[in-house]
Amino acid sequence: MTTLSSFTPEEADLIISLPYRVGMHVSYSEDEGGERDDALEMKALESVLRDVVKNEEKDGSLAQEVARATLEGKEKWEAWSQGVFNIEPLCEKTITMLKTQASVDEVKDYIRICLEIAGSVARAYGEFGEDDAAEEECSGIIGKIMGEISRIMPGTKGREAHHPMNISAAEDSAVERISAAMEKALGD
Repeated sequence: MTTLSSFTPEEADLIISLPYRVGMHVSYSEDEGGERDDALEMKALESVLRDVVKNEEKDGSLAQEVARATLEGKEKWEAWSQGVFNIEPLCEKTITMLKTQASVDEVKDYIRICLEIAGSVARAYGEFGEDDAAEEECSGIIGKIMGEISRIMPGTKGREAHHPMNISAAEDSAVERISAAMEKALGD
C-alpha cells in the first residue's frame, strides 16, 4: 500500500493540496450567491474530506491519508487557493506523479475524492434560488443526489439523468475539465 511518505515533500504537498484546489477552482468558477454560497461550498468541501477520513473502506488507504492531511493542512488553504484558475495542468501533473508510486486502484480512489469534492462544491448552493445544501447538509455523496434525481425524473436519458439542476453551466464546465484532465493523465 502506497503512503504519502513514498513521495518527496514537494510531491506530497501537491497531492495533499489538489483536492482543496479542485474545490476552490469549482467555487471560483461561479460567484453567484455571495458569502453564503462560499460558506456552503467550504462546508461541502470539508464534508467530503471528513467522510473519506471516517468512511474509507480500506482503513489506512492513500485516499484516507490524503484526505486527513488536506484537513490538517487548513492553515495552508489560503496559500493553496492561489493559482487555481488553471487547474487542469495541476490535475494532470498530480495524477501522472501518483501513477509512478501508487497502484491504479489507489489513483482511481484519489480521483474519486477529487471529483466528489468538485461535485459537492458545485451543488453546495442552489444556483436558481433553491438552497438544496441546507436540506442535504452537503453530504458529499454524489450517488445519493444522482439517484434521487433519476428517481424524480425517470424520463431523462443519458448524462441529463444524472445532472443536478442547481449546478450552473460554469460549475458544470469546471467539473468536466477537471474530470477530463484526470482521466487523460490516468490513461497516458
